[in-house]
Amino acid sequence: MKEKRYGLFKGILLFITIAIILTWLIPNGEFSSAGFASEGILTRVGLNDLAWLGYYGIYFSIDKIIFLLAIGGLYGVLVKTNAYDRITSAIANKIKHKKIAVVIISVLVAVLTSLLTQSFVVLTFIPFIISILKKMKLDKMTILATTFGSMLVGVMGATYGTEGIGYLSNYITADKFNILYRLGILVVGLILFNFFTILHMNKVKNEEVEEVVETEVKETKKSSIIPVIVISLLLFIIIILGYVNWNSNFGITIFEDFHKLLTEIKIGDDFYIFQSLLGSNMSALGTWDLFSISGIVLILTIILGLCYRVRLDEFMSNYAQGMKRMIKPILCVVAAFSLMTVVYMSPYIATIVDKILSITDGFNLATMTLSSLILNIFHTDLGFTGYIVGSHYVVEYADYINPIYVMLTSLYGFVQFFVPTSILLGVGLTSLNVKYTDWLKYIWKFLIGMIIVLLVIFILMAVI
Repeated sequence: MKEKRYGLFKGILLFITIAIILTWLIPNGEFSSAGFASEGILTRVGLNDLAWLGYYGIYFSIDKIIFLLAIGGLYGVLVKTNAYDRITSAIANKIKHKKIAVVIISVLVAVLTSLLTQSFVVLTFIPFIISILKKMKLDKMTILATTFGSMLVGVMGATYGTEGIGYLSNYITADKFNILYRLGILVVGLILFNFFTILHMNKVKNEEVEEVVETEVKETKKSSIIPVIVISLLLFIIIILGYVNWNSNFGITIFEDFHKLLTEIKIGDDFYIFQSLLGSNMSALGTWDLFSISGIVLILTIILGLCYRVRLDEFMSNYAQGMKRMIKPILCVVAAFSLMTVVYMSPYIATIVDKILSITDGFNLATMTLSSLILNIFHTDLGFTGYIVGSHYVVEYADYINPIYVMLTSLYGFVQFFVPTSILLGVGLTSLNVKYTDWLKYIWKFLIGMIIVLLVIFILMAVI
């Protein structure tokens, strides 16, 4: 029981402890366009710094924390309506072929994650999918794989989306042709991942799974399902419009042009109507951050409460219960960014990477793969990896920047499948109450197969 409750957090604590110990052993280093430099200085993380790790862990993850609380509140209110229960039950009852449904859902989740500029925003729909999968009488591991596991496949095979790609591109500019390789990784990853999911479904028997987000429905009167359907569709459309980078990826500027036109409408000399109503931080569709959707989710939650005439005290109670269920997932997010804070305060990862790359002269597939794995294990954010090594790689390995770009992005997603400080994995494990060790037992065969596939793709890119 203790492992079930604390196994993941023990793993997180172990990773952070190792990172802190290394600050006492490995000197700082820095990459630049001129190469690697180190003065041999150690920036040791001490007892007084531990509080700062928590502070910066919250600081770097505040957008995700607010978003999770907003989603928790939404479903805390939503699941208390019998309309939500009727919709999810109706969908589950109409699904006759569970394996086909699991594969279809997995593909949709992975593609959406791969496409959107913020992978985290896909979590908006995950509790709804979980509700359906539970009512299909699927076991927890299958549900975890179909939802959060598929999101990780989408991160590994990122095409036009994920915030990490956007930030990495600020430091490393690669040929857009490499998107075909990343698309290939997405396709192969989905095939291999769902192959093992189907094998698992063949082995296990149906079992009742513990409710994660939902609680018992309090409504006794049959309510209309129309508000839930309309708001769900509206939320989906808003997310697609807000989190597909239309301009950078497809050259579509209509949303940015409209945003500029809208925010310049004014009365008098200095009263900008829509800029004041929307807020000065509201950006154009396609360039939204998590703060943008969090506010919209809150507004739609209030509208749902009004549609179903939920009393204010009951609304607040349900909303608070939903947010309470997000405490453990939020702790995982903060812990992951606390790990990144350690290597940010004491930049010794550059020293490790330099030692590995120096084993061979010039570009070497083995040393580059190993160093990319280490970077991604300790760096919660892919953009931070670009910040650390980008200026050096574009000069030192100019002829191999395309395979390096694909290696960094795909291996970032790859390590998220097994490191305890993986944000999406941590949210999934704590939400569905699945043991971390059970997940490792489930996923290890896929990881072996996938690393072989990735190495083959890296070799092809380096040779061609």
